[in-house]
Amino acid sequence: MTNSAQAGQATAREDSGGFTHRQILTALSGLLLAILLGALDQTIVSTAMRTIADQLHGQTVQAWATTGYLVASTIAMPLYGKLSDIYGRKPMYLVAIAVFIVGSIGCALSTSMVMLAVARIVQGLGGAGLMSLPTAIIGDMAPIRDRARYFTYSTVVWVGASVIGPIVGGVFAGTASIAGISGWRWAFLINVPLGLLALLTVYKLLKLRHQRVDHRIDYWGGATLALAVIPLLVVAEQGMTWGWGSGISITMYALAAVGTVLFVLQERRMGEEGILPLHMFRRGGITLCLAVAFTIGVGMFGTVTTLPLYLQLVQGMSPTSAGLLIIPLMAGAVVSQGTAGAVIKATGRYKPIALAGLGSMAGGLLGLSFTGPDTPLWVTILLVAWVGLGIGVAITTIMLAVQNAAPKSELGVANASVSLFRQLGASIGVSALLTVMFTVTAARVGALFSDTTGNDPFHQALRDPDVMSKPANSKLHEVAQNANGTGIDLNDTSFLHQLDPQLARPVVDSFAAGCQSMFLVASFVLWVGFCMTWFLKEMRIEDHEKQAAEPSRAEA
Repeated sequence: MTNSAQAGQATAREDSGGFTHRQILTALSGLLLAILLGALDQTIVSTAMRTIADQLHGQTVQAWATTGYLVASTIAMPLYGKLSDIYGRKPMYLVAIAVFIVGSIGCALSTSMVMLAVARIVQGLGGAGLMSLPTAIIGDMAPIRDRARYFTYSTVVWVGASVIGPIVGGVFAGTASIAGISGWRWAFLINVPLGLLALLTVYKLLKLRHQRVDHRIDYWGGATLALAVIPLLVVAEQGMTWGWGSGISITMYALAAVGTVLFVLQERRMGEEGILPLHMFRRGGITLCLAVAFTIGVGMFGTVTTLPLYLQLVQGMSPTSAGLLIIPLMAGAVVSQGTAGAVIKATGRYKPIALAGLGSMAGGLLGLSFTGPDTPLWVTILLVAWVGLGIGVAITTIMLAVQNAAPKSELGVANASVSLFRQLGASIGVSALLTVMFTVTAARVGALFSDTTGNDPFHQALRDPDVMSKPANSKLHEVAQNANGTGIDLNDTSFLHQLDPQLARPVVDSFAAGCQSMFLVASFVLWVGFCMTWFLKEMRIEDHEKQAAEPSRAEA
């Protein structure tokens, strides 16, 4: 064996902390259990939320239970990153699991929607660590060439949760009581045994070496970051209800702007001890990577959230069938992530793969923008799988690009930054995409009903008393009259596919137009991310491995 090869292997061992493949898989068993805990919670609770709101008499405020979790988890991500760099990944991961269990118990004991929202905030504080720390832990254990290989395992867990979660959530929501406890409460109680098992497994099996670096805790940085981000997340969740240009929305924008300025000033004052050190954003194109991560969040979560809605409204699928079509997307992500890991390991290059991933996501969404009620199911499945192929590659390579550019001492912060920006893209992007869909749909439906002289089959049937007197069509007549000729209530579409075809088809076409516009906007956002990736200055993994073997500037 040559001296250079021996040096390369030694460097790789140092970069990975000296863990063997078997040791990494053993440690992963605990991580994956904790990831499953967080992933299952999100899919189970989202399915059961409508029943929960009915039971707690809080249907009109149920969004705050979701918003509370989202805000808490998003804000806590960079905190976990910084604290894990100081105190170690394992202690912070154990804290995250424990907090998540406490929050879950609080949710199960809730007697009002307000109490549930508060408990979901606590749960979100734990969930942030469950979701953001695993990739940093893998970064501590595995050399960068092999990390994509291990990232695939977490994606498989998400696929399983996306399939099992809605089914389990439906069972809990549809059962009056289990063991004398209301069925919906088990959507949270199930987290307790799973969480305790994850806690024990991580404690026993995750063995990481950590060299503590003493820093001041940047409390004011966390506070100003919260002021910058929370208003944006709240308006993203409530913007359609409040109105994007309403007084309260504008106030939220102003608070976010003030928070951003204060955050930058605080981080400049704290220097390397900041919660998100500003100097990190000048390293190896990290800022560009975070911007790309934002677009990935829009594309990934926008597709996962809106695709079932499209399949139900436009193609008339049942909720269960629509949910199952997420499987091709997740399966595509798993396949591409594994393939990307093998290519990166062999070549040490990730930029070309990142371009392929962003291009695949953008192309798949562009294809979906041309689908409609008559599109064959197999075409939709192929397009969804194409988007999934892009998601698996894009997430992996952008995360690797940031980890490759960040110093070992700031791996947790850099990793959390990617999760933060991807989550912001998801929250803001999904709200924006749904707004596009409902705005276009409302305009089309409004024009449909405002035309009282049309001689097409729809308007003829709408004026025919015999047609409109049928039970299946009476709902349309009712909402059309209540809307005073301006359209229908888009919040209630349960009757849509029960209508006579001549009445249903124009309304379905209106929803199709809204969904097409939504997918087109999402595709445009991903093409922007694709173009930004072209300007990413790739740092070859070999160079990173050489730097990892050298004393850091702080150590020197």
